[in-house]
Amino acid sequence: MRLFAFVPLAVLASACAAPQKDLSTDEIGKLTKLTDVMDVQATLADPQFKKRDQQQFTDAEYATIVDVGTRLQATSLKTKDFSKGPEFDTFANKIHERAADLVNAATAKDAAAVRNTLTEMKATCKGCHSKFR
Repeated sequence: MRLFAFVPLAVLASACAAPQKDLSTDEIGKLTKLTDVMDVQATLADPQFKKRDQQQFTDAEYATIVDVGTRLQATSLKTKDFSKGPEFDTFANKIHERAADLVNAATAKDAAAVRNTLTEMKATCKGCHSKFR
């Protein structure tokens, strides 16, 4: 009987968890709702943001960062399909530029540039969320 008491808590906890949408670049292009695009961005970016203070990265981490940056470029372009005006598009452009910077920094295996770019991206996300969320 006690097991059933925990089921509502588990359902509630899963409802509050961040959505997980790990999509390819091709799949990102087919999205039809801004919330889905934002879910993909969060799924991709949030784990990387946790690495902003990391001093070194492995080759595997750099490869992941390149992949994430490439897909974030796709999501930032896709957000413009759901534009909320020029200021929204400016945030999308900034994310697109930072995602390109992230790819370049990770390709060059420049840990400092990766950290700085992740910090800039996080600040841009927060700025957009405070204005449009």
